[in-house]
Amino acid sequence: MTVIDISNTRQLLERASNDDLEPLVEYILKANTESLSKQVDFKRNHPEHRRYASSILDELRLFGGNSFVNLWRKSGPSYTEVVRDVASKLKVKGAGSMELIELEEAMVQSILRQALEKSSGEDRRELEVILREAGLDKTKMTALLNGSALSGLVVPAVARLILYRTSTVIVNSMAQQLLGHGLRSAVVAGGTFAGGRAVAALAGPVGWVIAGIWTAMDLAGPAYRVTIPCVLQIAMLRLKTRAEAATDFMNGAFDG
Repeated sequence: MTVIDISNTRQLLERASNDDLEPLVEYILKANTESLSKQVDFKRNHPEHRRYASSILDELRLFGGNSFVNLWRKSGPSYTEVVRDVASKLKVKGAGSMELIELEEAMVQSILRQALEKSSGEDRRELEVILREAGLDKTKMTALLNGSALSGLVVPAVARLILYRTSTVIVNSMAQQLLGHGLRSAVVAGGTFAGGRAVAALAGPVGWVIAGIWTAMDLAGPAYRVTIPCVLQIAMLRLKTRAEAATDFMNGAFDG
C-alpha cells in the first residue's frame, strides 16, 4: 500500500474520493473568474475529479493569489500561504507563525469555540456531556474556550477525532449555505465524541458561526467565497485521514 505524506496536499487530493472533491469543484465553478472549466484535463475527465485533482489545487492557489491582491499572477502562492491567509481572516491568533496542519486544526478549533459560546439550552448541555465523556472536564473546557489547543487537553487521538467530527459539521453547514445542499461525504468515523449526538448538537451553533463568517466575507472580496470553504473542506479531508489512523485504538478504549 502506498503511504501518503499527510502534509502533502497534492497527494491528499489525488487519494481523495470523487465525492470528497466534488464540493471543491462546485465552489470553484460558482466563481465568475474561474479557469478550471477551461482546462483540458477537466474537460476530459469531469466528473471523475480525482483525475484532475492537481488542477483543482492549482486553481485554488490562483484564487489565493486574488486574495493577496494578485501578488502571485502565474501560479498563485503556496497552499500553506493560502491557508494562512484564510486562518487570518477567521481571526486565528498567531496564524502567521503556524505550519499547515497546525493552521487547519486552529481554524476548526476556532469555529468550535465560537459554536460552544453560541450554544444554549439542550444543545449546550449535550455538547458539555459529550466533551466531558471525551475527557474535557470543566477546567479543560474553560481552557479550550480561552484558547488552549485540544491536543494539549486530551489524548492526541481523541483530539483528532473531535476535530474531525467538528470539521464534518462545519463543511456540511458551509455547503448547505453556499451550495444549497449538504455533502454526501460528510460521514463521521467511529470512536469517541459520540458521532450522531455531536453532529446534532453542533449543527445549529456551527450554522450560526458560518452565517456570521459570510456576512464578514461579503465585505472582504469574492475570492474568499472560494478559498474559505475549499480550505476548510481540505482541512476536513486531512483530519479524516489522521482520524482514521486513530479510530481502531479509540474504538477499543471508548464506547461511542
